[in-house]
Amino acid sequence: CAEQNEARSEICALTKIRGELYKIEGAKLFITDCAVSDWVVAECSAKCGGGIRKLVRTITVAPNGGAACPPLTASETCNTQPCPVDCRLGAWSGWSACSARCGGGVRQRSRHIKVPTKHNGEPCERTEEAEPCNVQSCNRNCVLSRWSSWSTCSKGCDTGHAMRTRTVKKPAMGMGRCPRPTHRSRRLFKACNKQSCQRLLPPGRSYLRCTGKLDVVLVVDSSGSLGSYGWAQSKKLAGVLVEAFTAEKDADIKVAMLEFSSRRKTKWITHLTEGTKQSDVAGMRWFRSGTATDQALGMAQAEFVYGRPDASPVVLVITDGKPSSARRTLQASRSLQKKAKLVWLPIGRRAPVGLINKMAATPKRDHIVRFRDFRLMSDKNLINSVIGATCPAVK
Repeated sequence: CAEQNEARSEICALTKIRGELYKIEGAKLFITDCAVSDWVVAECSAKCGGGIRKLVRTITVAPNGGAACPPLTASETCNTQPCPVDCRLGAWSGWSACSARCGGGVRQRSRHIKVPTKHNGEPCERTEEAEPCNVQSCNRNCVLSRWSSWSTCSKGCDTGHAMRTRTVKKPAMGMGRCPRPTHRSRRLFKACNKQSCQRLLPPGRSYLRCTGKLDVVLVVDSSGSLGSYGWAQSKKLAGVLVEAFTAEKDADIKVAMLEFSSRRKTKWITHLTEGTKQSDVAGMRWFRSGTATDQALGMAQAEFVYGRPDASPVVLVITDGKPSSARRTLQASRSLQKKAKLVWLPIGRRAPVGLINKMAATPKRDHIVRFRDFRLMSDKNLINSVIGATCPAVK
């Protein structure tokens, strides 16, 4: 018994004492205590966070009057260390704006940590990224759009022009260049309606008639420089044009008329919402004052507030005199041409032809019909040219 550990030595000693006691009493017994094998340990039910594992042993020596067998099964906790937690990341955000418009910049994006790493779990990947952007040179020419479709012909006869354009899709940068809107790389014209206005006239009629859907503002100069004969010829021309615009039953044309002179002597004869008749023309009285052409153009532009959205807007200006302000008239004409087609009818020898050429849209011949003398204001060919320049379709 001395060669064993303390517990086993104590059991061995007790067994010997028990045997000696039986001998003293004269009993002849063969006592056998239960003997069991070592514990067999099963696998833990969890790899971390605390699990349970079973212990099992078997009887190697059955008891015979001796000590009974101890429990053959048991359980104990195992793997009580915390489980590792892997990092979990959210989705990437969108890219930020580039730090430079050209010449090379940087843009960034990020993502947030939804679950941080714990207990030696998988670490987080990077939460921020950056990449180069706008690496193109800061000196860049503009980028133009595709060509637009051809526009409607500018005249109904005597050769007009259709136009197509290209807009700026991306503006020039730095020292880059971009052609002007009037440059041939951005604006093209082609001839159309080449037939003579006179040949379109049906037998028995002196003047063409306008067809289509138009909103026309007729602006008539009533300044003192006209003289009585010039004023009478202007009224006659206005009457012929009103007849040409309104006589055709199939046409859908509204005509307004503005008589202008000085700033105080300018008034509407009729509006687009009313229509214009020959009696309206006949009722005009000569103002015999200045020539506030800029004011008249501004009023004509404002009149299209009452126009129809699907009608083509046109302004006809009959004038003989130099405007009271060439600068303001030039500005007013440019503003008006953004809204409507502007056709100039300079009459008489003193008409400001140079200024009108400067103000008229391109092609000039599509937007100017000149009457070199007051007597020519009765010329049927010229009047038909005015009708053809105003209307995209005539009959």
